Amino acid sequence: MALGPCKWISTITFAFLLLIFTVTLWSLESNQVQYPFAGDLTEMILGKLEGWSLGKHGVITEESKRETKSVGPNMTSCHPSYGRTDLLVDCCPPGFQSPLPFVDFQFPDPQSPLRIRRPVHAVDADYIAKYDKALSIMKSLPHHDPRSFSRQANLHCLFCTGAYDQQNSNAPLSIHRTWFFFPWHRMMIYFHERILGSLIGDETFALPYWAWDIPQGMVIPDMYTNNSSSFYHTMRDVSHLPPQTADLNYVSDTNLSPEDQIDLNLAFMYNQMVSGARKTELFMGCTYKAGKEGYCNGPGTIELAPHNALHTWIGSSLNPGREDMGKFYSAAKDPIFYAHHANIDRLWEVWREAHKQQLDIKDPDWLDSFFYFYDENLRLVRVKVGDVVDTIKLGYSYEQVHRPWLNMRPKPSYPPKLARQMLKTKEKNKLEMLSRTHVSSSELDTHVKVRNHWRKKEKEEEKVIVVHGIEVKGDAYVKFDVYVNLIDQFKISPKFREFAGTFAHIPGGGAGKRKIDLKLGVSELLEDLEADEDESIWVTLLPTTPSCSNVTIGGVRMQYIK
Repeated sequence: MALGPCKWISTITFAFLLLIFTVTLWSLESNQVQYPFAGDLTEMILGKLEGWSLGKHGVITEESKRETKSVGPNMTSCHPSYGRTDLLVDCCPPGFQSPLPFVDFQFPDPQSPLRIRRPVHAVDADYIAKYDKALSIMKSLPHHDPRSFSRQANLHCLFCTGAYDQQNSNAPLSIHRTWFFFPWHRMMIYFHERILGSLIGDETFALPYWAWDIPQGMVIPDMYTNNSSSFYHTMRDVSHLPPQTADLNYVSDTNLSPEDQIDLNLAFMYNQMVSGARKTELFMGCTYKAGKEGYCNGPGTIELAPHNALHTWIGSSLNPGREDMGKFYSAAKDPIFYAHHANIDRLWEVWREAHKQQLDIKDPDWLDSFFYFYDENLRLVRVKVGDVVDTIKLGYSYEQVHRPWLNMRPKPSYPPKLARQMLKTKEKNKLEMLSRTHVSSSELDTHVKVRNHWRKKEKEEEKVIVVHGIEVKGDAYVKFDVYVNLIDQFKISPKFREFAGTFAHIPGGGAGKRKIDLKLGVSELLEDLEADEDESIWVTLLPTTPSCSNVTIGGVRMQYIK
């Protein structure tokens, strides 16, 4: 059958496009250097040919049409962003306006020595001298060198304040309070570590981790307080320097003894790593996909605290946002940031191992999401989330330490049967109950009776308290704690089983005015309180910072997570 003129034109055009695509593929394979958006251009061209797409080996199939929701930055979209609500910062790298050549990530040679990250409190003088030399060289590099300390620090400002838009979208790119929190920071310190090693010619160099989750590591390490070293930083709270014990659930300074603070920290770690983190979303953060419709704002347990809490605890009280560590735009300017996040990264591994990797994310949109970093050879590298799941393939591991918090399962402050009787008595006495769907911040310290429409929990399900629609105004650190069936307001502590979790919030992160959902796993808690089959429970939202006056919430509900 003869083709009409229009069909001839379509056929010739399609053949021409396939020829261009083939030549492009050959060119990319031959030198492995690519340019951002080349793949997007191909997809856009093929997308015009309705109903067709390229599958394996260049074969056109319907199956390969699956629309990806993976996330990546538009590197030419960089723009000033807000470090604080009153501070516009420009962290954009030189020459960002033009696409730059990049290479795809390749794993290091498996025959190379494994880099072993050790706890800071256990490193010796030789290691400290070696790290000090590497960091001093990095700090001496000019700003136009992407390996320089100033450019390394700006990475956190760029990706964590909304300075980039997503590819193929004007939606802002967010790292914090999403499932990208762990993998993005792993990428950042991975390349940072390799650059440091290359500057001193040591391919075995590994960053230390600040093991603030164990008693021996619960103070700022001495090496960061030596004012003659490159680790020293002036923008820290001087009242929190050694021998002050770190507060992993920081609100304000307390008069606790070191022993009591350590016990409190260990109990808190149990909640954040064990009982409150039994499902992927509860630990990793919410499912965040491409485009405005794929946005989410829901942090995991460890990101809330100790992560946010310690950022705030370290930052200087003399600065409006407790800079440097207290704000996303400035946090990585402090050398302790990297040891702090090395421990966050270690805890991701501890959590994965505890669950035998059964809770690892399998979603291809997460695995295929990507970011860009410069490596030690000044190459811009596109690295996918799926590339950084296995630390051994990445060429590093952690020296193991004892984890006493694993055995810190708390007990109820009152015998559960007595507590339930007391709650019923209060209810009979017409204790004011909240029936509105909107709860203002001034009412956060009021009991909320949550009716759960309990059903028999299926195997592998987790019962979850959802504090939804949290809206934070202002720029101050915000924190409130959540308790279940609380009887005695003087027994409020993570050391008691009634503690369900915390909302510790650093404003910013590129989320704009988006509302936040807080999800707290409570299955084990309810079992210990003998309330797992009750028709309703009492949830107490207890404000712990004055800034809670700037917080409103949409409400509290229960749900199940498989």
